[in-house]
Amino acid sequence: MTKSLRLLSLLASLAPGLAARADAPLAANSPFAPPDGATSVAADNQPLELRGILADGDGYRFSIYDPARKSGQWVRLNEPGHDFTVKTHDVGQDTIMVDYQGRRLTLPLRAGKVVAVAVSETSRGPRPVPGGSGVGPVPKAATAEESARFNRAVEEINRRRSLREKGPLPTQAPGAPAPMPTPRQ
Repeated sequence: MTKSLRLLSLLASLAPGLAARADAPLAANSPFAPPDGATSVAADNQPLELRGILADGDGYRFSIYDPARKSGQWVRLNEPGHDFTVKTHDVGQDTIMVDYQGRRLTLPLRAGKVVAVAVSETSRGPRPVPGGSGVGPVPKAATAEESARFNRAVEEINRRRSLREKGPLPTQAPGAPAPMPTPRQ
């Protein structure tokens, strides 16, 4: 019994040291850490976020988002009238330095989130026909009823167009009944 207690206490005393040595290479080379080795914890605790950078004819504009207020705005360098002032912009690192409530913050450009969406086979739409142009949906063949309805519509459009080209209808005396149009079949 004493041998098993001694062995157990020996293993208990060695376990933290072995665990620390085993985790050291994993923590240093984590596949989840940013490539430059910097941690992103500082960016997560910032009161403001840099969500976009836009270059136009007058310089740069920066999209600053306030998560507490759930609002954002586009501002320029040293633009007054906001709770913060963008002081500098590092083009190579995509970061800005902001004065906010008496503190100087360095905000990196926030990376967009990519979300995978499963697409079902039925929602993909029509597929190209082999040997066809491969562009757009393939129309269904018209039925005899649809063709007849289409032809009647074309005839009616042509009839109205010819009436319009003939000129305006003669005016009638007030109170006289309007002539009834005759339906064409």
